Amino acid sequence: MSRLVLSFARTQKHILNGVRKYSSQPKSSSSSFKPIATAVALLGTGSLLGYKVSKLTPDPEKGRLDRSTSPLKTLSTPQYADEAAYNKAVELITEVVGAENITTDKDVLASAADSFFNIHHPYSTTQTPLIVVYPSSTEDVSQLLKIANEYRVPIVANSGLTSLEAHNMHTRGPYSISVSFQRMNKILAFHPQDLDVVVQPGVGWQELDEWLLDREDGRNLLFGPDPGIGANIGGMVGTSASGTNAYKYGTMKENVINVTVVLADGTVVKTKQRPRKSAAGYDLTHLFIGSEGTLGLVTEITLKLNVRLSLELVTVATFDTIRDAAATAQKIITSGLQLNAVELLNTTMMSYVNKSSSADGKEFIEKPTLFLKLGGTDKHAIDQQLKIVNGLAKENNVVKLENSSNEDENQLLWAARRNGLWSTFEHGEHVLEDKKDVQLWVTDFAVPISHLAQVIAETDADLQANGFDNRYSVLGHVGDGNCHFLVVYNSKDVHKIAAIVDRMNYRAIGFGGTCTGEHSIGIGKRKYLEAELGVQAVDLMRHLKMALDPRRILNPDKVFEIDPEDTIQAHLDAGHVVEVGKPCLH
Repeated sequence: MSRLVLSFARTQKHILNGVRKYSSQPKSSSSSFKPIATAVALLGTGSLLGYKVSKLTPDPEKGRLDRSTSPLKTLSTPQYADEAAYNKAVELITEVVGAENITTDKDVLASAADSFFNIHHPYSTTQTPLIVVYPSSTEDVSQLLKIANEYRVPIVANSGLTSLEAHNMHTRGPYSISVSFQRMNKILAFHPQDLDVVVQPGVGWQELDEWLLDREDGRNLLFGPDPGIGANIGGMVGTSASGTNAYKYGTMKENVINVTVVLADGTVVKTKQRPRKSAAGYDLTHLFIGSEGTLGLVTEITLKLNVRLSLELVTVATFDTIRDAAATAQKIITSGLQLNAVELLNTTMMSYVNKSSSADGKEFIEKPTLFLKLGGTDKHAIDQQLKIVNGLAKENNVVKLENSSNEDENQLLWAARRNGLWSTFEHGEHVLEDKKDVQLWVTDFAVPISHLAQVIAETDADLQANGFDNRYSVLGHVGDGNCHFLVVYNSKDVHKIAAIVDRMNYRAIGFGGTCTGEHSIGIGKRKYLEAELGVQAVDLMRHLKMALDPRRILNPDKVFEIDPEDTIQAHLDAGHVVEVGKPCLH
């Protein structure tokens, strides 16, 4: 006899004994008691039997909701729209936004899913959306997502299309929609006395800076983060971007006061009010910064502004070794000096800059070099900073110190740092075997600054041992331990580069660092996340995703796996690069 039947028999005997005991007592109406007793016995037996059955065969969905985390194995494969459902959803969305705000142009569709900047590229013709939608308001986005959620249509949002880790790949295409925020590009409110501004996601950080400079009440203010050219605020929120100014002003996490976000079912949430300081409830704002459009679509952002220092000076310090340069940076940081930027370029980068068409006739020593921005409200303050910086550099065997004296010289010296990426790509066009197939792998990591020189040195050795000497450069936001390796290569070498990057990321994690300081995860860095944060942390993130987006329509497959049948990593490992002859950075 099975355990289930034995359990049932015991339960029935227990209940019937109770009924008999109760029935032996005096009753006011024995005739009315009998059906009640029978009903109680049957109800109790059925309830307990049901309980036993449910314990032996648990509902998988209920089991997931009973847990605090969502391991991948507990999920089922997500179900997405077929052609009929997709067409119905598009019909309804068209009624919301208007046909003039939807495009099926092939070039636009292709650029919405991929770009040369991406390290990983679509490996199937289905990984491109069938339409791009341009909403104009939060209400448009709310209605759009409500429809998409009902019909299970995957949504991938974008703003500037400058990300690097395949954030915009439509892994669940072709019946998917790209939502472009490029037409939601308004500055909605400006509060100069409170040092904040409210913008839509399609506003570019450079456009915002120019807008402030053009205003009488804004020219003394600036927005701190300064990532790559062309980046928009929406994408910067999604990836928690930063840039060269992060040492002084922080990343997006330190510069966003609140966001308005639309959840997968169309619910609109504003995460907090405008005060810089608030202890009211959970910190929802930071939940969405760095979430890459997987938890909700951000439609309004209140940004912190900073006072623009009236004076700035650039110092260039050249060293014989990376270790000396990094040691100087570390001493600057621990001295308490609040410089505007602390950047590191390695020997090969300085060589590429000298040979670049953008060199402007300036010749730098081709050795590891620190580029420093010193800022203040008066010359005396800058002179004091300069005195300390020069002293620390000399303690670490500086080869040469060069200081700017005016804004023109600032621009001339800083151009080397600003043009680093383009100089590296241009170098690849001269040295690679196949000059029509110039690929550029731009990757980043961050470690505690005390370990930065060692991680750079070990990665240098790895690249050189594998035949990439004089085919890579290093850019470091050394003030916060963030470092970029830029490698030029031909497509045939993609597997070699991928293996080196794997070792670099695991090396950084081994030194207590991260696989990404500012590029975010996307698809390209998913495999490092568990090594960095632990399985439980990733399972918790997945649980949050399932709570906010249970149908998994928002930027599917980014950051971590959401499908136990996921095969994306196998395709990435196979190696996919831009086709020979495809337009590149020019």
